[in-house]
Amino acid sequence: GDGTSGIYIWGAQLEVGSYPTSYIPTNGEANGVTRQAETANGSGDAATFNDSEGVLMADISALADDATYRKISISDGTTSNLIYISYKNYTNQIRVEIVSSSSSVFDATYPTTDITTFSKIALKYKQNDFALWVNGFEVGTDTSGNTPIGLSELAFDNSTGSNDFYGNTKQLQYYNSALTDSELEQL
Repeated sequence: GDGTSGIYIWGAQLEVGSYPTSYIPTNGEANGVTRQAETANGSGDAATFNDSEGVLMADISALADDATYRKISISDGTTSNLIYISYKNYTNQIRVEIVSSSSSVFDATYPTTDITTFSKIALKYKQNDFALWVNGFEVGTDTSGNTPIGLSELAFDNSTGSNDFYGNTKQLQYYNSALTDSELEQL
């Protein structure tokens, strides 16, 4: 206002995308600062996850539809006992799978119009009761199969360090009991 006082700004960040992201310190660098990969350390152990039943829910979107796998998993640290939600290596497809003692017991694929827009994906597992829910609608079921054993870790990959989940995550939830259809619809 007086021609000499000026204005002070601290912590401003310009966004190129259509949504806000967390603060990225540049330490005075004008170009070339990249966000570090997010991690989920301390995200559970064998006492956290129920081998008998549960639900893994993720409100996610892919960064690009580039035909690469992107997975979020709960496992025993191997691919022998595993629950995962993923974007498939085909264009615009959601895939879930449940593996028990190295055998696939539930494998469902759901086509979507655009994996770069957010979808709420819920994967329910219980002995002889498996279901895939997308945006409040049940889109896949199976009524036969065993549940995985020894579940002890949550990972933003296929459980062995590959197929990293490169995407946006609004919400990630784990329920240690199978939710009802009404509860899954409301997620």
